[in-house]
Amino acid sequence: MGNLIMRYYGQPVEVMDRYGRVHRGVIDGVNQTRGMFIRSGFRRRFIPFFLIASIFLLRRRRRIF
Repeated sequence: MGNLIMRYYGQPVEVMDRYGRVHRGVIDGVNQTRGMFIRSGFRRRFIPFFLIASIFLLRRRRRIF
C-alpha cells in the first residue's frame, strides 16, 4: 500500500479511519511498513495502515484506497 500512496505524495487527501474519524491534509510521507504522515496546517499526524478505511483525493474526489 505504501507505493500506491507515494504516487500521490504532496496532494490533498481525506483519510477516514476505521473509527469513522476523518483526517484532511496533504500527504507528507510514507513509512513503507507502518503507515503514512499527513500535514494539516502546522501539525504532522501519523496514521497507521491498519487504521485506514479509505483515502480520497480532494481535488478530483477520487478514492485511491
